[in-house]
Amino acid sequence: MIHFKNPFRTNRSTVTAILAVFILIVFIFLVIRQKENAKSAKFLENVKNFLMKIVKEDKKCTDLHNEKSYLEEKAKRLRILCYTMTVPANLRTKAIAVNNTWGARCTKLVFVTPEPSSSLHTMQVDVQEGRGHLTDKTVKTLIALYKTYKNDFDWFYKCDDDVYIIMENLRHLLAQHDSYVPVYLGHQFRVMTKQGYLSGGAGYAINRKALEMINVNGFQVSDKCQISGKDEDLDIGKCFEKIGVKVYSTVDAFGRQAFHPFGFQKAFFGHEGGETYYVSRPYETGPNCCSEFTVSFHYVTPEEMYLMEFLLYHTKIYGRHFAPKKNKIFSNKEAVIPNKAANEVLLIPKFIWHHLYRYSRFE
Repeated sequence: MIHFKNPFRTNRSTVTAILAVFILIVFIFLVIRQKENAKSAKFLENVKNFLMKIVKEDKKCTDLHNEKSYLEEKAKRLRILCYTMTVPANLRTKAIAVNNTWGARCTKLVFVTPEPSSSLHTMQVDVQEGRGHLTDKTVKTLIALYKTYKNDFDWFYKCDDDVYIIMENLRHLLAQHDSYVPVYLGHQFRVMTKQGYLSGGAGYAINRKALEMINVNGFQVSDKCQISGKDEDLDIGKCFEKIGVKVYSTVDAFGRQAFHPFGFQKAFFGHEGGETYYVSRPYETGPNCCSEFTVSFHYVTPEEMYLMEFLLYHTKIYGRHFAPKKNKIFSNKEAVIPNKAANEVLLIPKFIWHHLYRYSRFE
């Protein structure tokens, strides 16, 4: 007699092994989830404590709108040229978002790109595009800015087209410095050079004296500075160190950063990875990451730029901002649906099947 083996039949040991693996996977999943929940709970607790601290500090602070100091007046008078590095593919997306949001608050805004634009003020630099030529592009831009605008502006701010700048805070920071001393400001990376170098992603500012020195004492001296390569912020930082232009602090009185090279998400929710090795010390992540007078955030999408613009400049908090005295903001009138037809009826949901198809039947 011929016996056929049942392909669906398994012995007890196989079933036990499969069950054990399944239980192990479930256990690992629960452990990971528990760790994530604990991490989230700790983060939320830190946020709560931070916000409670801010509320207490706010009660002690005087209204900044009434402050009319010499420093504030100096900040308003500063002439700042913002030069934004971009590429033709980004002119209608990232560049236009910069132009329509924070860029409008620069004294002058130019987009550095090999192709002109009919809607944006561009500066054409003859250089091959690509990450391998970022130093070339920056060096040629600084040479062109020196030749064209060296006597017209007090400060020159370099950034990419995915950065959001709070210009009023930048002005306040720049006003701390004298024009006759060469200044180099931004987020300080601690590696590769003695004094560190500033993140190109977060953007950095140099004054007119520093622009003059990097051209005359740097680029015009043979073999003094690197003029081609892929790491423009590092190469520019090394050049400034060689010619004696110092890096100045952009950390506030509470030890919080004003420039954020890795974006708001990583600054506020915390870093995971080796990138924090590059940043200056001390460097905090989480709710205490960012100065109240923060200057810049990197890795901002065009959509986020418009969102930040709305929240920062077009949203007011009653009691913290001035409200119109004569005209009421809201009324106490009864809400009436306009243009409602007599035969309109409200649709009343009878059945809602949430978990599968969200099926609803109306009458």
